[in-house]
Amino acid sequence: MSSQPPSHSQQPLLQPLRQQIAEQSARTFSCQFEGQTVWVKRAEYHASPRWRWLASCIARISNNPLYIPTQAPAGVVAIQEEAKRLQHLSDLGVPVPKLIAAEADWIALADAGPSLKQWLLSPDCSEQEKSTILLAAAKALADLHQAGRWHGRPALRDMAWDGERICFLDFEEDPAKVLTNEQCQIRDVLVFIHGLYRYLPADSGLITQAILCYKTHAPQHIWQQSVQLVDRMWVLYRLVHLLSPIAGKDVRQAYFMLRYLRSPEARRRSRLRWLLLTTLGLCFTLANHID
Repeated sequence: MSSQPPSHSQQPLLQPLRQQIAEQSARTFSCQFEGQTVWVKRAEYHASPRWRWLASCIARISNNPLYIPTQAPAGVVAIQEEAKRLQHLSDLGVPVPKLIAAEADWIALADAGPSLKQWLLSPDCSEQEKSTILLAAAKALADLHQAGRWHGRPALRDMAWDGERICFLDFEEDPAKVLTNEQCQIRDVLVFIHGLYRYLPADSGLITQAILCYKTHAPQHIWQQSVQLVDRMWVLYRLVHLLSPIAGKDVRQAYFMLRYLRSPEARRRSRLRWLLLTTLGLCFTLANHID
């Protein structure tokens, strides 16, 4: 059953919600409306960062579409597109928050529970509870891909758990504007695994459990193509491997994600390539000294 936002005839009923929004300065906040907790999200205005141009250049040079930047548009266009996408996904049966109301520059969504990030960082959440939540998240993402859909950025902060079901949040970004359906799903895989390493120790068994759960239930060709893509990213892998001891968390988490997905064949090829590059570098160095 779809969750339609209030019609024009119901608009006067939104006045208490509008009043609360007018009194808030935060972009995203929760409030009470008609006896329930709702989350309000305002339009955000931002400039296009310079890294988008650099990412586009890298995508063209490397022929890797996943480097193509897919940042959401700014302002009312972004918030209106998110409202439409949420409604469409809800109509398809995808677990997303109920759209309570939507106006030109804000949307209001029903509370879907704490984010997975909050669950994993909570000292009150046991290892068993974390396992249950992550397995549910992996299964939900696999089911989404089996249905031919994608999230776009399934970071753990953009997935919620209310104790019974996983709910996907934050649909500002739609990579389908620049990527194929399969590429969007592969991107989901990389973002999800990266998020596991972000909030769990790299040697946590919960990470392996969640990844194997996704792999078991997801379309097999999506998993295979994810591995094949990572295999082709051997230069990036070597770079983040070298930088991981001194770089920030994002680089280290990217390294762990790439390391997990690489196939045994790619590891052997990468060692040979690295040995070849090292040998060539040594030859040039010796040649310079001899000259």
